[in-house]
Parts: sequence; structure tokens; C-alpha cells
Amino acid sequence: MRPRSLLPAVLLGLAAFVAYRLTTAPAVLPGDAGEFQFTMPLLGLSHPTGYPLYHLLGWVWALLYRVNPAQGVNEFSALWGALAVALFYLLSYEVLSRLLDHLHWRRGAVPLAMLSAIVFAANPTLWSQATQAEVYTMNAALVAALLGATVALGRTSQGRGWRWLGRSPVAWPVALLLGLGLAHHLTIILLAPGILVYLYLVRPDTFRPGNLVRLIPFLFLPLLLYLFVPLRAAASPWLRVELAPGQTVSLFDNSAAGVLRFILGVHFAPEMRSPVAAFNQIPTAAHLFLAHFGWVGLVLILLGILALAFEDQLPVLALTGISFLLVVVFNLFYGIQDIQPYYIPSYILATLWLALGLAYLIELVTRVLGVRARPYLLAASFAILVLPYLAFRTYRPQFDRADAYDTLRRWQEITHQDLPGNAVLVSNDRDEITPMLYFQHVGGLMPGMTGLFPLLDSDPAWADLNTTLAAAVATGRPVYVIKTMPGIETRFQTQPASGGLVQVLGPQPAPTPSYESPYGKDLRWLNVAWSGEAKPGGVLDVSVFWRVVNEPSVPWHSFLQLLDARGNKVAQADDHRPGGEYLPATLWRAGDVVQDRFGLTVPSNLAPGDYTLVAGFYNPVSGERMAAPLPVAVVRLSS
Repeated sequence: MRPRSLLPAVLLGLAAFVAYRLTTAPAVLPGDAGEFQFTMPLLGLSHPTGYPLYHLLGWVWALLYRVNPAQGVNEFSALWGALAVALFYLLSYEVLSRLLDHLHWRRGAVPLAMLSAIVFAANPTLWSQATQAEVYTMNAALVAALLGATVALGRTSQGRGWRWLGRSPVAWPVALLLGLGLAHHLTIILLAPGILVYLYLVRPDTFRPGNLVRLIPFLFLPLLLYLFVPLRAAASPWLRVELAPGQTVSLFDNSAAGVLRFILGVHFAPEMRSPVAAFNQIPTAAHLFLAHFGWVGLVLILLGILALAFEDQLPVLALTGISFLLVVVFNLFYGIQDIQPYYIPSYILATLWLALGLAYLIELVTRVLGVRARPYLLAASFAILVLPYLAFRTYRPQFDRADAYDTLRRWQEITHQDLPGNAVLVSNDRDEITPMLYFQHVGGLMPGMTGLFPLLDSDPAWADLNTTLAAAVATGRPVYVIKTMPGIETRFQTQPASGGLVQVLGPQPAPTPSYESPYGKDLRWLNVAWSGEAKPGGVLDVSVFWRVVNEPSVPWHSFLQLLDARGNKVAQADDHRPGGEYLPATLWRAGDVVQDRFGLTVPSNLAPGDYTLVAGFYNPVSGERMAAPLPVAVVRLSS
């Protein structure tokens, strides 16, 4: 590639960085972004697989942002997003040059590559990752570089490499980039089969035993960066959660097997779907591509694939086609909630096909109208810029984080509360707790407090919010949930605290007396209590107490009815799900005491006398009752 061909890449990369920088989040964020915002500046260990290349390079970058490390880490993603755009231009230029050489009008490679790079830069998913602390823009840059280096092999010949390596095989840049990619995000291995097929077709000399042996250092030496994992684990205090004296939860297994499981991301293995469930995800994947490219873009993508097939570009078709299929199939099987960024490598390939399709469309029309029409058609191709314009206009609210101060403000509010120095702060969502660690380890605030959340560890004690709150209360330390979570009062005694916090005082105690009357196979009725005016037109606040015998498999809804002497229903409280969305019946454990609260309005036309309160549960889907309504009290209405 001639030096002047690099100038558009530089300009496009700078323009992309400015755009990403203007929309980058300026403060701490929740979730993985919030985690990277403290692990990177402190050169610490994040969640599996550790991302050593990301952390090592990011730590150097973060040295420039000591005043606002959170913003610095966000801008690190913007930097790699810009590099991904520049490298995509070089990849697109290389592939377009091959096709247009074959079609005898190579001059179109630069403008078409620039157009496709702009389309890629405005990709909503890429842009969303370029405005927050995340690993996916670096992965996009490495993918584009790896594909570009692979395609470029078709124009090179074997020659002398670095002297200290002796005679190096021509594929050493590919091996090195693949090794660096593996030291960052293991999913880059999905490109390896397509690369191998491409090399077999264009550079079969790569597979000579001597050449393969010489490639080993380039591929495997970058993997030594994973020594970062055990070496920095000890310097990552957030991996040891102190609950009480002598009670510590270790989040990192420093044995050889534990380190290997961490690096390989074995923790995520349960997220893999079954073949049937993966197949059912195809419409979702199709919708993602339609949302990103529109029908015009999809037609051009198909045309680009046909161009590779019909114009003697089968090696590139093999490289891109195999890689695309493996990436998409993996994403169909991988069941994590935030799967969208994993599609970025497939968007790189699809945008490359789009560029080829645009070039092939010009070629096909030229064959009809004549060569003189080609410059006009090339100028008309700039209409493709409507795709990035529409993407920006449609998805800007989702990726523009320039005003993303909500997390900062919320945690500043929490830190300003007069909380006990050893308080335990709990959320049902890990993403909401990670900013606390930033304030602790980067900001030096709340040093004696602990943040807990479900699935903190694989131990059943952290299986869900119910068990997590129980474990927190068992420490004997003051426990607060960081937001209002209606329904937790079903299982726990709570009281409001300042700053939107709710203090958890302990589990619901069994009432005295407790009758332990069986109800269905899952529950026992303990007692009932009410307050209010037991008279026509009055309102009763009723609490029904239950003990859990077996863990329910259904998120039961409960009911409370008032019956007359003949068994006719004369009043009913609102049916509801005890525990709400946060602690439904499916999260209850054997031995739990549950307090189910109702507000019952007594009809004003009822005659004074004795009425029976009955309570029970039913399946909200089928309507089937757990058992027959259970009489829990007799209410005597006065006049």
C-alpha cells in the first residue's frame, strides 16, 4: 500500500475520534464499564477473561487522566473505536483494490473505501461501545487489522524477516495479530478457520512445516500477557469481599486450574444455549442486521457477496464468509443479555460486503450505460451516506453519553449520607454496585463498607436477592439496599432511610403463636394480623404469615376474600404477587417466613355480624389454585 493511501485512513480515524469524543461519557458508569473504570487505572483484575492487553495499554493511557480516571477510560474506548475505523478503511481499500483491479477501474477504491468507513464509523453498536469503558472497540480494531493483514498476504512474497528470527514466513503479521487478539478477547479465534482457508488458497507455502514452526513465537508469545491475571490478582482488593471477622468471600481462585478457568471464561459456559434455543434466535439476529443496515444496505451486502463469487475473488469470499458465519452462529448460541457488541466483527464483514456491493452495482450499470457513465455513478454512490445519517439520527439517544451523569450523581448522594462506617450496601443488580468500587478504590470513599449483589460468587448463598440479603443480614452489620425494591418487605423487616436508601433490619420473624397449618405442598399458614376499622365502609390492613416448606416453582399470586355466613364472597382485596418483581415466590427458600400484606375495603352496605377471611394462592398463568381457600380469621363487623 502506498503512503498516500494511508492519508484517508488517518483523516477518517481523526474524524471518528472527534465524533466519539464529543459523545463519550464524562463520568463513572454502571456495569462492566464501571468495573473497567477502576481496574484499568489501578492495573487491577476485572472479570474473566481478564483482558490483559486492554488493561496494560489502558493503564498507560489512564496515567494521562489522573484528575478524572473514569472519563479517561471512556475515552480509551473512543481511541480504539477511531483506530477501528482507520483500520477498516485500509481493509476495505485492500479488498476493493483486488476487485476493481479485476474490473479494470482501481481508481474507485479510495472513495468507495472512504464511504464504507463512514458507514462503519456510524454503526450504532460500535459507536455505543466507543463512548464508554468497554473492550469491544479494541477488539474491533484488532479484527480489522487481522483481516487486513490476511488479505494483504495475496500481494506479498516470502522474504527475509527480522534478522534475529532468521527467515520468517510471510504470515507472521497475521500470527502476531491473532496472538494479540487472543490476549484481549478470545472470540477472535472465530476468525481463525476462515484465515486458514484463505492462506491455503493464496499462500500454501505457509503450511510448510518449517514455516509453521517459525510462526509459533508470533502466535504464542502474546499469550504470555495472561501472566497478568495471577500477578495482578493479589493487587486487586475487590476480589476479596470481607463480610465479617474471619468470613471472607474470595472471588478469585489462584490455583493453576482456577487461573486457567478464569482465562478461558469457563464461568460463562452455562450461558450457552441449546441448538433449538439458538435456532430460535435467528429472527433476533436478522432484526439486528436490518436495524443496522436497512433494506438498501442488505441488498448491497448480498450484491457484494455475489461480486466475490462471480468475479474470481473466492479466497476473499472464503475468508469473509466463513468468519461471518462462525461469529453469527456463536452469538446465536451465546445467551448473555448484552450480546449486541459481539456482533461488531460480523458488522465489519457485512460493511465490507456493502462496499463491494456498491462497487459491483456501479460496474453492472456501467456495462449497460458505458464507461463514460462511471464517474457519474461513482459520484452518485455518495448517496450511501444516507445510511450513517439515518443511523446517527435514529440511535443517537442510545449512544450519546455526553450528559451521562446519573450514576455519578446517585453515588455522590449515597456517599453524602450519614451511614455507619461498616455498612453493607446491597442491590439486586451487580451493574449498580460496580460504581461503588470506583468510589472506594479510586476516590478513597466508603473504605469500610461492602457492596453485595446476587451471583457475587458461585456459592448458593449468592444465588438471588433473597439469599444475598439473608447473607448480608447474617454478618451482623448494618444493611441497606441502595434503591426502593417493593416486595422485599415480604421477607425482611425494613425501614426507609435517607437518600433513597432502605435499611434491612432482619428477616421476618414468625408470629406468636404460629399455627403451622399446612397449605398445599409448599407453605404452612402461621397466623394473621390486622388493623383498621372492622365496620361497614371501613378499611382493614391485613397481614397473613406463611412459612415456606418447599421452594415454590411458580411465582404464586395471592388473594384475600371476605365471606358471609353462607360462604358467599362479599369483599376481596386486590390480588397480587407477594414479593413483587424482586422477591417472588420462586426465590423463597425452605424455612423462610413470609408476610403477605393486603388492604381490604369493607363494603358500606354489609350488615353487622361475623364474616370469614379466607386466603390462598394461585398460578397467575393457569389460574389453578395451590389449594382450597384457607380460613384465617373471623371478622366481627360492628355497626
